[in-house]
Amino acid sequence: MSVEEHHGRALLEQAQLALDRVHRAALAANAGEIRRGLDLAVTALQEAGSAGLDADTDQAIGTVRATLEAARTDLDGGALVEMEKLIETARSSLAKL
Repeated sequence: MSVEEHHGRALLEQAQLALDRVHRAALAANAGEIRRGLDLAVTALQEAGSAGLDADTDQAIGTVRATLEAARTDLDGGALVEMEKLIETARSSLAKL
């Protein structure tokens, strides 16, 4: 490996480490509030599921709840992009009910 190529690889590693730092900072800044919101939404959906709604609505609520539980798992794993997509899917689904 040439000196230039080695230097280029070192710069790529430096950029990756910097992005990892940014990712951790974003998680630390918002993870508590995101977790709390997801917990509140899941709890409300659990209660709505036993509120005597029609079967189709009850099934849709179960699907949304499962989506939000998957989003919580993604949050715990640091998969923010995947988590965001699941949250948006859940929000859209709830808006249609």
